[in-house]
Amino acid sequence: MVTGPVEPTSQTRIQSVSRAVALLLAVAESPNGITARLLSEQLELSLPTTHHLLTTLWAEGMLLKSADRNFQLGPNAGIIADAYQRLDSVPESYRHALRRLVRDTGETAYLGVLRNGGVQVLATEEGAHAVRVVGLDVGYTNDMHARASAKVLLAFSSEEVRRSAVDQMSMKRLTPQTITSHAAFLKQLDEVRTTGLAFDREEFQAGVQCASVPIWRGGRAVACFTVSSPSQRFSETEQDVIAALTRAADSLREA
Repeated sequence: MVTGPVEPTSQTRIQSVSRAVALLLAVAESPNGITARLLSEQLELSLPTTHHLLTTLWAEGMLLKSADRNFQLGPNAGIIADAYQRLDSVPESYRHALRRLVRDTGETAYLGVLRNGGVQVLATEEGAHAVRVVGLDVGYTNDMHARASAKVLLAFSSEEVRRSAVDQMSMKRLTPQTITSHAAFLKQLDEVRTTGLAFDREEFQAGVQCASVPIWRGGRAVACFTVSSPSQRFSETEQDVIAALTRAADSLREA
């Protein structure tokens, strides 16, 4: 088991490292590449500082620079990406928050992450009076249009990732409540970005409702917690479930 790192404080963070990470993430979200000038404007860094950081990342193989001076991810960034896609361990801090969420709600809870354009169930904990959601096991990535976890992570993903994922959805009807229109699904994602909450109202399995919230790190939704419950019980406990989800996610925020 890989345990989570001690949370850094503002005094222990190294500014140049934080800036380099921000540059890598900005380049990663620019599929056609991006210039140093645009990066400096986007991240509010001076152009000389941006150039120095980009040159270092290029020298380390984390970035490539094209003839038109656009920066793209380099081969060593691919090594990290490949390793992340293979990762199936869960930091103990996340498991602890997941277990506490189950104790607070009595319901089954899930940890989800966005991988390869799909939302994967990374961990699950069953509650004391849990309802069984058929098929929603660790490793599951399908039927994103009907899952609260997929809605919340796609809502806060980049426009490119969101559009690509939605375009590839089959939108098959799983229950009478399943959203089967790409336009309707995108509209719901807009609502999720406003509220910070996503729901599955018997869309994945009849008689079961789910709520999901993002886990924020470094200003990005890196994962999510989801709770499932029988619809009849959820109608009575929805606000308590949302409060418990929010507490669990907030416990993992950066100090």
